[in-house]
Amino acid sequence: MTSQRKNSLNITKQSLGTLELIKNQVFSKFNRLMNEKEAKEAIKTGFFNSELMPFPFIFAPKELEGLEPKSGDTIDLLFEQNLVGRIYVSSVYQMKDEYKKNIFSAGAVKQPELGNIAVSGEFEIFLNDVANAKLQIESIKKEQNAQTITALMLTADPFNRAHERIIRMTIDKADLVIIFLLQSYEDTHISFELRRSVLEFFIQNYLPQKRVVVIPFKNTNLFSSHQNPNLECIAAHRLGANKLVIGQNHSGIGMFFDQNKAHTMLDEATKELNMQIVILPELVYCNQCKTLVSTKTCPHGGHHHIKYHPHTIKELLFSGIMPPAILMRPDISAFILSKIFPNRFKNVQKLCDDLFPNIGLIEPRSDQDFYKELMKLYQTSSMT
Repeated sequence: MTSQRKNSLNITKQSLGTLELIKNQVFSKFNRLMNEKEAKEAIKTGFFNSELMPFPFIFAPKELEGLEPKSGDTIDLLFEQNLVGRIYVSSVYQMKDEYKKNIFSAGAVKQPELGNIAVSGEFEIFLNDVANAKLQIESIKKEQNAQTITALMLTADPFNRAHERIIRMTIDKADLVIIFLLQSYEDTHISFELRRSVLEFFIQNYLPQKRVVVIPFKNTNLFSSHQNPNLECIAAHRLGANKLVIGQNHSGIGMFFDQNKAHTMLDEATKELNMQIVILPELVYCNQCKTLVSTKTCPHGGHHHIKYHPHTIKELLFSGIMPPAILMRPDISAFILSKIFPNRFKNVQKLCDDLFPNIGLIEPRSDQDFYKELMKLYQTSSMT
């Protein structure tokens, strides 16, 4: 019997998220940690069990070395002092240079420190966000007999008018839209849970019911920097999508020309998975058109365009300023500001009563109500 010290392993948030995706078969039907023979096959061919496999499932964190694991061991996985899963070790093997490019290091903001040994075997993860979302997708597909299913990958940091337009354009040509909500690893960012709440608020209030499902990729940054477009295709395909929508500025598509035909790094994945890729143009606000437009369809120059720079919008929000309505829906701005600055005003009720008209009765007001009503005053034009 091994001691508690030897069968407990602290893992990173990135490792936890990747294990959750593997376990829920988001990358492949294969949902175990690979042994050396399996890893070599995936590395050599780019496939495993006839499925596209750009990164092998090799688990080799530096901390494993101190455990001296052996076949038959059980390793408890800890994250922030909580038990989040278990690995049932079937084999242990030495790491090699060619194994360093694996699913746990793909797209990492900071490359993990790998050890000299890797373990294979079955494992459990005690998280259910991805599993619940998969069940929701299957339920809606069956209920609505959805045939055209389109996937979008968004950080929504912050959720703005361009995101709205993209989602609406996508719904127009799909029975069901799957939004992968991605983790943001920028120094200044809106929390994942707040971005998730904003997205759900928008869906509930402004979109047709049961036409959109959100998959929360909270614990992984595999998709956040868009460096692994093939993984995006695979994840979308595995979760039932037959179309993936990406922006033209997607950093990972690597467009090139061969025999006067445009190609991207996604060609192999789309062919193997029978996926359709839709590349959307950049969306901007044109002060001549007076609306949100595509840079491909607007005849006016870039000097007339207001771009949806997330850093700029966040700078306004974190300074406590409501972004203009052309950039962000006012009720969403109000929602975010009320969460970033809770109880900001000493007496918000008096502030609202003094500033805004009412129906003659005392109306209880919240910080969120204050921001929404204030934006209405900003939009009053008869005296400007």
